[in-house]
Amino acid sequence: MEKKKVIKIKTILFELDGGGKHIAVKSTINGKKSVLLIDTGASNSIFDIDNKAFAEVSFSAVNGEGSGSGFNSEIPELSKGVINSLNIGRFKIENENVIFTSMDHINKLYKSLRLPRIAGILGSDFLIKYAAIIDFGQSILLLNKN
Repeated sequence: MEKKKVIKIKTILFELDGGGKHIAVKSTINGKKSVLLIDTGASNSIFDIDNKAFAEVSFSAVNGEGSGSGFNSEIPELSKGVINSLNIGRFKIENENVIFTSMDHINKLYKSLRLPRIAGILGSDFLIKYAAIIDFGQSILLLNKN
């Protein structure tokens, strides 16, 4: 039986006006430094189609397939594509099929709050797939990789 490798990743806490908090991680996507939000309430991960990290990605329309019943089901313009490389700390994924949409509204809000632009949201699909554990006290995300 192959033992899973647990990788520790430092998290970032963004404090929003009104007391809200968002948790994120630094990443490198297709060679570009990026920030990804972590949203345990999001059914599916989704990435910003307008982010420069995805300039070389070939997109195709989703046409309602697999859009789910959460956040993604309310977005009319979803596309799919492949991320060639995604690094979150020492955690590496290659050739990952993902869903894209414009995150302009989120990034405008973040800009007004002087927060960094985000490249995407890691949802429950990603967190479950890699048996994630978020340790808020230690400010770390633990991901399991085979």
